[in-house]
Amino acid sequence: MKYKNIYSAIHNFGHSFTSLMNYVDSDYVIDELINIHRKGYDIEVDWKTRKFSPDAMASERIKKSIGYWGDSLNKHLASHNVEPEKLESLKFVWPSGQRKFMLASDDRGKEYKIYVNEVK
Repeated sequence: MKYKNIYSAIHNFGHSFTSLMNYVDSDYVIDELINIHRKGYDIEVDWKTRKFSPDAMASERIKKSIGYWGDSLNKHLASHNVEPEKLESLKFVWPSGQRKFMLASDDRGKEYKIYVNEVK
């Protein structure tokens, strides 16, 4: 296990989740997330529990997408030499009016935050 690889693993996962690769039921999931974000909502996906917030805005497309990506998470982390059980938390976060990022913490208490699909 290489803790330094957590940054690249979560960045790549978050980048893919928010990219045009995330196409479910004939539409891009990012378009739906953008619409929710434009309405002023904070968006969060807890990858450990697969919970989407705001819960009331979780469409079937978003739920399916989280399921698909969640199913591939352990394999993705392993490809980066990151042991999933070493991550205490892993979230995608997109606060209202701010940039989207991935946020993780490891079993040593260290926090990892990296922006995805954003320009400064």
